[in-house]
Amino acid sequence: MTWKAVIFLLWGAAAVCQAASIESDMADSIVDRAAYSGRALLPDFTAGPCEANPRSLDQVKGNLYRHTTGAGLAVHSGLVLITGEGALVIDPAMSCTAGWLRDEIARRFHVGVTYVVYTHAHADHISGAQILQQSGAIVIANRRALEPILGEKIPTAIPDRLFDQDLKIVLGGEQVLLHRVAPSHSDSMTMVLFPGYKALQCTDVCESGTMPYNDFLDFYYDGWIETLDWVSRQDVEIVDVGHYHPATKADEAALRDYMVDLHQQVLDLVRSGQSWDQLYRNVRFSDEVRRWIGFDTMHTLNTLGMYRWVSNHRRGEW
Repeated sequence: MTWKAVIFLLWGAAAVCQAASIESDMADSIVDRAAYSGRALLPDFTAGPCEANPRSLDQVKGNLYRHTTGAGLAVHSGLVLITGEGALVIDPAMSCTAGWLRDEIARRFHVGVTYVVYTHAHADHISGAQILQQSGAIVIANRRALEPILGEKIPTAIPDRLFDQDLKIVLGGEQVLLHRVAPSHSDSMTMVLFPGYKALQCTDVCESGTMPYNDFLDFYYDGWIETLDWVSRQDVEIVDVGHYHPATKADEAALRDYMVDLHQQVLDLVRSGQSWDQLYRNVRFSDEVRRWIGFDTMHTLNTLGMYRWVSNHRRGEW
């Protein structure tokens, strides 16, 4: 690692460190991966042959690129920063395409992958990181991601470095800011800002004219709204959501409006005494939301997820 590939930890107040002090400053965040050798793993559902799987590495702006793997609504994506000191890759997504991404970066830019950043501990985004780690990449995640990776036996790389709240990476003179947000789509969510490009990686919490997935799955309503409020305050023009196509802050404002409205409708209907069989038939959606990708398949599932949240987070009379 050269002096340009420096990681600074921020614990509360901002701190500026010299390259010579990096190891001592990061001692508490270094993971002993050997302690987890031989751990139990589930089969890697992303590892099978996928020669026909669509994949791309397209320029967003300047040295910022976006990788994709998968077709149609199944596409997964992450931003990639290319510098003369190496590349930073967010969420490789699939083991069967991670080697292609590594080789494509080397072929086109003549550098290796220096860092891999996990946005959260869900296998459909962090699979394949073990391939880049084996080629020398340092894998970084929020500290809350380690337990589910281990506990859920996710067959991907154990992180090399963990952070608590904020982390700044400087690679080839470019800044990348990692920020842990409130529990939303999981309790290990990391937002990744590229201030030089006014770009943000907001995987799964943000949407791009698309419905949130299924019944919200690993879901925390209050933190999701808090995260979307945080996004609204950022100076960004490009938001990669980890799927589909990039979004804007206006898309995230519309998503926030939808989620707040859905929550209030479900809460009001539950308080009026309606059962699920009644309730889901009486939720109303705006014309804008009805035009979102996935509305027909997801709107009842979204309502179910919100119903579960509301039911579990109200006291009533008991």
